Amino acid sequence: MQRLWLKITGSYLLLSIVFILVLWFFISSIIQNTYTDMTEDHLIENAQLVSEVITLGGLDKDRQTLDEWIARLNDEIDLRYTIVGKEGAVIADSESDIETMDNHLNRPEIEAVLVKNQEIGTSTRLSDTRDMSMMYVAIPVISNDEIIGAVRTSVSTESIENAIGAIWKTLSTILFIILLISVISAALLSYNITKPINRVINVTKRLQNKDYSARINANYSGEIGNLNTSVNALAASLQSHVNEIEESEKQLNSIMSNLVSGVVLINDHGEVVLTNHATERFLSKHTSKIEGKKFSLVFGPLGIDHLIESVIEDNVKSHDEAHIYFPEERILDVHIAPYYSQGWQQRGAIMVLHDITAIRRLEKMRSEFVANVSHELKTPITSVKGFAETLLSGDVPDEKTAKQFMQIIYDESERLNRLITDLLELSKIEKQAMPLKITDVDVNEVIKNSTLTISNIASDKNISLHLPDNDQPIHIEADSDRLGQIVLNLVANAVNYTSDNGDIFIDVKEEPETLILSVRDTGMGIPKESLGRLFERFYRVDKARSRHSGGTGLGLAIVKHLIESHHGEIHVESEEGVGSTFNVVLPKTQKET
Repeated sequence: MQRLWLKITGSYLLLSIVFILVLWFFISSIIQNTYTDMTEDHLIENAQLVSEVITLGGLDKDRQTLDEWIARLNDEIDLRYTIVGKEGAVIADSESDIETMDNHLNRPEIEAVLVKNQEIGTSTRLSDTRDMSMMYVAIPVISNDEIIGAVRTSVSTESIENAIGAIWKTLSTILFIILLISVISAALLSYNITKPINRVINVTKRLQNKDYSARINANYSGEIGNLNTSVNALAASLQSHVNEIEESEKQLNSIMSNLVSGVVLINDHGEVVLTNHATERFLSKHTSKIEGKKFSLVFGPLGIDHLIESVIEDNVKSHDEAHIYFPEERILDVHIAPYYSQGWQQRGAIMVLHDITAIRRLEKMRSEFVANVSHELKTPITSVKGFAETLLSGDVPDEKTAKQFMQIIYDESERLNRLITDLLELSKIEKQAMPLKITDVDVNEVIKNSTLTISNIASDKNISLHLPDNDQPIHIEADSDRLGQIVLNLVANAVNYTSDNGDIFIDVKEEPETLILSVRDTGMGIPKESLGRLFERFYRVDKARSRHSGGTGLGLAIVKHLIESHHGEIHVESEEGVGSTFNVVLPKTQKET
């Protein structure tokens, strides 16, 4: 803005100088012409006066008196007077000796009067007598209507130039003062003009630097005031729009960050321009390794780059599934669609990634559950049906065999009953149709009561049950029946998978906020590949032994759900041929729900 101030001041200065120069030459020309004319008129008046004095005083006849009078006249008036006769001879001169002066008839001013009979003769030339530039004026001397000679008055042009020079100096001083005042006025005027504009520029620069709180706080009238009002209104509107955009951006970022589905935006050049945390999690890559990269480099390993390319080129939607195997196996449901800018101009593609690994795993578990239930039901039903048909056919050879067949039918029906009962109970637990009755429970007492029902089976296999050494009560908040069911199922599972003459250790350890119940056996152990599926329905490590023992394959699934309903956790440690340890971690107090 300093440059604008200088431009205005400089332009005004230049204009003022041009105007002063024009005015200078115009006034100086007028003054010079006017002063020259005034000098000429003055010479004419003096010449006329001398002419009248000569005529009226008869000095033309008394030349001695004329010379004396002319000499005195020169002392009083700073002019040169020359009296010339009719034939051009110099009769008298106020400054020079007439004896040394030649005939003046050829002088332009004398010639104009005496020869050409003009009323006035004038000329400005170099004086032959005085050797300087002079202004001459001559008029005729008339006596009895006859020209008897001429009177010439003259003055040095140097005096005229000196007088005009003095006027010029005065004029120069005045014009310089006018120029100075004009420049100062122009500077003040341009400053007053540019100062409010500077304020506007400063505010616009702050707005450009994203300081949307900038305002013009000065009050001006006229167009500047209107400009300030408009800029303030523009700044307020811009601030409002920016706040809305920032709020929308925060909302969008919050939504994008918290989406469990991955969102990817790809421009028409095939570059990833936007992604979210879910996509980073799915691809196990940081945003810096996704955004700005070609989609073929990012999604090529998933085998969906051709789908993205077809969406961008053909402007159609696409859907498929993609598999990721590192760092863990995932199944992604991929939806790709074109996205558009204003005017429905295609700008690229938007892709949404849904993690359907859990859904596919659940579908697989359901399928396996149906197959397992069918298999578990089919075996006892086949046995019951086969032995019943044999009994009904009458082909049983003796009563002992018939009784053995009926015992098998009874055992298989009991197994069916246990299976159906466990399924119904597991279903109720999962649906929370059996609310817990939370009371203050002595864990040691529950362990003792629960192991009584399984002690006979353990004794038959000569398995030693080792209960907690501490007989002191250990209290927690829990459902007594459900806690007993957890202990019973874990101990029964340990008995089933522990060989004869083995040991089962039950221990309780208190922590500040939790209680750890552990059941350790010296049984066959569990392979590492089976640990992750141990709590699935109908999953058996040793299917032959489990069926032989009459297990339904639902005990550990029930245990896990009961522990989770108590806000606890269960962990398994096992080594094949050494044994397994189930650690149940339960909070001492239950949260209110």
